[in-house]
Amino acid sequence: MPTFRCEDLDALARACLDRVGVSAADAALVADHLVEAGLMGHDTHSVLRLPQYVNMARDGTVELGADLTVIDESDFGARLSGGWNYGPVTATRAVDVALDKVRDGAVAVVGVRDCNHVARLGRFAERATREDCICLMTANGHGGDWSVAPFGGRTRRLPTNPICCGVPTGGDWPVILDMTTSMISGGDMRLLRNKGEDAPAGMLVDAEGRPTTKVAEYYGPPPGAILPLGFPQSGHKGYGLSVLVDILAGAISGAGMTKQAPERTGNALFIAVLKVAAFQPLEEFYAEVQGFIEWMKACAPAEGFDEVFLPGERAYVRKRERMRDGLYVNEGAWGEIVELAAELSVELPEVIG
Repeated sequence: MPTFRCEDLDALARACLDRVGVSAADAALVADHLVEAGLMGHDTHSVLRLPQYVNMARDGTVELGADLTVIDESDFGARLSGGWNYGPVTATRAVDVALDKVRDGAVAVVGVRDCNHVARLGRFAERATREDCICLMTANGHGGDWSVAPFGGRTRRLPTNPICCGVPTGGDWPVILDMTTSMISGGDMRLLRNKGEDAPAGMLVDAEGRPTTKVAEYYGPPPGAILPLGFPQSGHKGYGLSVLVDILAGAISGAGMTKQAPERTGNALFIAVLKVAAFQPLEEFYAEVQGFIEWMKACAPAEGFDEVFLPGERAYVRKRERMRDGLYVNEGAWGEIVELAAELSVELPEVIG
């Protein structure tokens, strides 16, 4: 797989987005989001998404330059519309609204609708942790984007419905739990398709509800489905989490929960921000969290493991490594990017490995 300097991939993404009319500020934010996802090991949301994001501008899915607008608000909450700008742009602005509201209070909640694909939720939760806040964030498919069968069902009814929580630690990295409520994410399915690989066993069913590892049988036609997290023994738990995510993101924002005929798909968001200092002195909170981290990491590693990691820690380590060694792109995704760059007359970066 070709490897590149992260700053070169960032420049490539900015240039491609510029060619399709994205403003410099929005292009910089989207490019940084994609590259950072790859640096942290979330290759499913990295630059392999660049053709998707460029095509969203070309086909009118994105309303370029749309502002974040307030539908209604109170001192402690708001419902917001992203105007169908890029999801990372909308989510960044929405978290900032929540942080502004919590500065003189303790808790703020915002719901966001009219938002395109947001990608990695952990980025936005981490933004809140840098302000000494805890952030809980969920996303549904804006009423659509079916891909997951409910527990006990065999056809698509739900999105992968991710949930994320970020907790500041007072250390080099925050605790970031960022997970889908399904056995595998949509981004992982895209990555497997690009690589021409099968999915792990126990992740998918075909259109008849039969277990399969074939990615083509998931995409169809007719389409199969992803199974809920924990399937088969505890798939009801992942399904239950997915239902809660859909309610929080869809009903609070007004975008709507998953339904048969949504107006369009995207992401609807639920964002809750808690200011730690409103509940406990920061020094005491951070001392408690650091003590807990030390307790976890002092655990003797099991066979096959070198150490115990906290949620988000490995991404922090991986980011340092990839900033030093470069960021690789799988060959399938790179082939699509090469075609896109040629089409847009954008110069490709130098391969370093």
